[in-house]
Amino acid sequence: MPSSTSSFKTYKLERIVPKHHWVALAVLTLIFTSILTLGWETYVRSKGYAPTLNDSEDLWASRRSIVDEEPSRTVLIGSSRMLFDFDMDVYEKEFGNRPLQLATVGTNPGPYLEDLANHPDYSGTVIVGVVPSLFFAPGGPPMKSPVNHLKRFREWSPTQKLSHQVSLIIEKWFAFINEGDLTLNQLLINLKLPNREKVKTKPDLPPYFHEVDVERQGWMTEVAANSINLQKRIQQIWIPLFTPPPPGNGKTVEEAKADFGKAVEMILDKTKANVDKIRAKGGKVIFLRLPSTGQLREMENTFTPRQHFWDRILKKTNAPGIHFEDYEKLVGFDCPEWSHLNRADATEFTKRLMPILAKFSP
Repeated sequence: MPSSTSSFKTYKLERIVPKHHWVALAVLTLIFTSILTLGWETYVRSKGYAPTLNDSEDLWASRRSIVDEEPSRTVLIGSSRMLFDFDMDVYEKEFGNRPLQLATVGTNPGPYLEDLANHPDYSGTVIVGVVPSLFFAPGGPPMKSPVNHLKRFREWSPTQKLSHQVSLIIEKWFAFINEGDLTLNQLLINLKLPNREKVKTKPDLPPYFHEVDVERQGWMTEVAANSINLQKRIQQIWIPLFTPPPPGNGKTVEEAKADFGKAVEMILDKTKANVDKIRAKGGKVIFLRLPSTGQLREMENTFTPRQHFWDRILKKTNAPGIHFEDYEKLVGFDCPEWSHLNRADATEFTKRLMPILAKFSP
């Protein structure tokens, strides 16, 4: 039978490179990018932004890692009031022990307390900032945030650590690298879109109004401390955030209250178990209620009355607690936007707090 053969031709592929002035194009691209970057940086600074470290999960993880190295350190946990209102320099000067700042904005500190309770070697003093509406939040963002921070710490890769070190350098120079307000995703979220049928926009969250350093010592920005308009804007954001949500899943108000009551009991039981674990290792837990003022304080008294929340924490855990309203030296401070102290007042408040804290021998 006739045989058939296939023939193949070999073609030499040559890359066609357009004839352009590549060096000139590179220089023009660099100039154009620099102009756009400078323009955006100038614009955001005109809006009150300044270079500051992002209070990222990586920054938090870098501080949490110190617990493993120094398990007797004092640790601060809680939400933004602990982050804004507690001056670590004052504490270190008083007790000779620089605390680790592990409080995070808008969070339930329960997961952080549990993390320290389960640490095999931790035996230091934990100062827990209590905002009742967050401390007793059974789920949602107040719980998601600390869980994510802990997950980042536990899975922190060498690449992420290197990226964090590079970020620390860049963030000190440029204001536009602000992950709280100026990422594309956040800018899109900030667009004011009306609610539609079956589609409701997320509630507003406060804009950037705090700064942190590499140790996560936080404080209110000078702009927020002095801008009446910004303060009023944040005040109006607090009102819906601190108002209890309506019953969901077709439940009645009574059913929703019963469910919340069960969640409160569960949180109290878990808090007691964690406090007991820390005590068993030779550590201490001290609860701290930092100032709030104005309409926000009135709302807290209405929705999270002291006798049903703060008092129950102390009774259940048998741990010491310091409530700002119980001490003459701690009352009278003004929170510009009802929930946090400005930087100068935070330092003064901490100074007045130290003699009271000393009674519990941190």
